[in-house]
Amino acid sequence: MQLEEPISRKLLQLAKTYLSAFSKKIEHLDLNRYHYMLVLIAENQGQLTQKKIGEIAGKDKSHMVSIIDTLAEKGYVYREVNPDDRRQQLIKITEKAQKELPAIRESFGLLNVKATEGISTDKLKVFNEVLQQMSENLKPYTSTDVTFRLKKTTTLKRKIQ
Repeated sequence: MQLEEPISRKLLQLAKTYLSAFSKKIEHLDLNRYHYMLVLIAENQGQLTQKKIGEIAGKDKSHMVSIIDTLAEKGYVYREVNPDDRRQQLIKITEKAQKELPAIRESFGLLNVKATEGISTDKLKVFNEVLQQMSENLKPYTSTDVTFRLKKTTTLKRKIQ
């Protein structure tokens, strides 16, 4: 029997390589994660709640509290009461984050260009569509009340190289 390599293994390896290169580009920052969250918050000009950021980023409520707390402790974001709904807090970036955002954006841009070098626009479009479809296919199996089972007669005939 041949061991089937999980798709996630290849994706994780790519993510590790990408993040390692990214870390080298922005090693001068006192922040070693959550850079994309800063960009996301900045792009929305402080009009997002913690809940909305979590929805966009696919993070649960408790994880988002931890992320925002870390960013706040490092001096990159702060919470402000939403004037339209005082039960909510808007997440805003600080002046410190504003100064670092160009380097973060530049690093993401450079690495995206390097990572996709030699890959046609059509192939990148297909790649993104395939990733999106895989994500949609697996969503039902992320719920705790759904059990994933392969039928005994099911065999995996396609192999990802």
